[in-house]
Amino acid sequence: MSELDYVYTGMGSLNDRRFSNGNVYPITSCPFGMANFTLQTDGAAGNWFYNPLSHSFEGIRLTHQPSPWVGDYGHILFFPYSGEFPERERWSSFRPEKTRIDPQSIDVYLQRFSLRVRLAPTERGGILKLTQKDGKGTGFAILPFAHSSFRVIGKTVVGYTDSQSIWNFGRIREYFYFVLSREADEVRPLDDGGLALSFAGDTEISFAASFVSEKQAERNYNPELAGKTFDEIEEEARGRWEGYLSRIIVSDENLQRKKTFYSCFYRALLYPRIFHEYNEEGKPVHFNADTGKTENGVFYTDNGFWDTYRTVYPFLSVVAPEIVRESVEGFVNYAEETGWLPRWLSPGEIGLMPGTLIEAVIADACVKGIVDGDLRRRAYRAMLRNAFEEGEGRHGRSGVKDYAKYGYLPYDYKESVNNTCDCAYGDFCIAQVAMQEGDEKTARILLERSGNWKNLFDKESRFLRGKDRAGNFRATFDPYEWGGDNCEGSSWQNSFAVYHDIDGLALAHGSERALEERLDELFSAEAKFSVGAYGQEIHEMSEMASADFGQCAISNQPSFHLPWIYTLLGKREKTEYWVKKLADEAFSCTADGFPGDEDNGTTACWYLFACLGFYPLCPGKAEYVASAPLFEKISVCGKEIGRYSEDRIAHKDVCGGKI
Repeated sequence: MSELDYVYTGMGSLNDRRFSNGNVYPITSCPFGMANFTLQTDGAAGNWFYNPLSHSFEGIRLTHQPSPWVGDYGHILFFPYSGEFPERERWSSFRPEKTRIDPQSIDVYLQRFSLRVRLAPTERGGILKLTQKDGKGTGFAILPFAHSSFRVIGKTVVGYTDSQSIWNFGRIREYFYFVLSREADEVRPLDDGGLALSFAGDTEISFAASFVSEKQAERNYNPELAGKTFDEIEEEARGRWEGYLSRIIVSDENLQRKKTFYSCFYRALLYPRIFHEYNEEGKPVHFNADTGKTENGVFYTDNGFWDTYRTVYPFLSVVAPEIVRESVEGFVNYAEETGWLPRWLSPGEIGLMPGTLIEAVIADACVKGIVDGDLRRRAYRAMLRNAFEEGEGRHGRSGVKDYAKYGYLPYDYKESVNNTCDCAYGDFCIAQVAMQEGDEKTARILLERSGNWKNLFDKESRFLRGKDRAGNFRATFDPYEWGGDNCEGSSWQNSFAVYHDIDGLALAHGSERALEERLDELFSAEAKFSVGAYGQEIHEMSEMASADFGQCAISNQPSFHLPWIYTLLGKREKTEYWVKKLADEAFSCTADGFPGDEDNGTTACWYLFACLGFYPLCPGKAEYVASAPLFEKISVCGKEIGRYSEDRIAHKDVCGGKI
């Protein structure tokens, strides 16, 4: 078996609005591919359009949805059929247990039509193969979700769709170029500009997409699909997946853990999404949804940096540094096009979550030597604007002037504790790049500001608490209350968000022993919550209470680093105990296999680090915090690793192998 054969793409795909087991859907795609494919089983469920228990097939969905909380764009439904195109009830039963949705291909049998449907992806398109069992011919319908237009020219179909999420402000249009293996015997226009094509026999439909133009879709088609068979395209996709997944080889008798590991590794290789294309001169160009223009250079999207800076980019820095460098180049391109570094891209800025944590992504890449030279200088210029200029709308930091004035963000700012901590940590990260650039004056200013989290530390309760502009703590306080001054958690989860200054956090508590005891209290506390300012139970509350790891909500990002703090307090055995317990009890290679939202590789990468035995507690430092590996043997990029004797591990010591 290859590493790819251990992957279960449906891990974490059994969800609803009120409880997340991952909030993902199985994706067939090339690694970091622009085009993702999955089965749609229930379009009426909105952004939860896939259910692993369903027997209803509504089509193969071309999708770019990074999260159900963000929504889809450029999406369209491909509906294969045989015989007459169904006027109503456009679906077929299928057997999910007999269906394959693998990274490199989809294989599903539609019982209503006696039709085998297979799909293999390319980076910006794919190929469908329709095989009819009873000789009734085949059909292929393009079913839009929004205004679209398609036209048939012999054996080609060209057109576009305007489908987009609520965040895209009407600027997204995706273009298509289809090539048919045979001419259609019947072409039927459908509502919203869709088409139904009927064929006398079995059919192959290959296609490419573009966010730039119809002509660019054809350009994308030629290198990826022209003259290639289905089997060749599937094999190319398989090879690309195996090329990445084989960068880590694990050996162990625990087969389920191995399956969970490679299923998480697969998730780590889906985002950020490639969003650039290559023009007639072979140079990269991309559509910028914020400027509404086609811009020069590479670009990646579908990432919320509040989530992904913690684990995804540090993991990719070990196994795929080339992706980290190119994606940072894309984010810097975006900053030069719009004026601001991105916060949450899908595909343009949607402005969700606190902070501007792309600063940690860039700093981590710089201190590890992945980003240097002119790209580092360009990135540093963009980072400085975050630190010293007031944000604009969805862009930048909010309250920059007040943060500088008070040394914290007063609680009339939303989620003031998180935003203060994120500004302090972001300042630390920018300071690391300032030092590399020789800007010692700015580095000193930012390093001093990186201690601003201390201004919200309440010595009496030993929690971080919101303050007003006069410096008074909020009058009422409940450490179990969610929301208000905290984001997606209570004071329990958010009072340890000092990744760059654990020594300072221990000092604030009185000693390393006192901080250790506070962590002990967190892990042993009742897994309870008060809905607080949210006014209702949100799914993150439900998941924390159901997992029952005390107040460690491993279902969400603010708790990710908590067990690893013990190692820095000289109690590595406690880190090892909790990391193994969380990995074994909260993760499994099943449809309910994640403890909460997976978030574009973030939660999957937490598990990967847990298995490898080290963790990036502070991205922006070229080091990791040690625990114990969960496999008998591990090889990372050709280098064997084991249990590290040191508590802090240099980046070069975990990725010294060749890629």
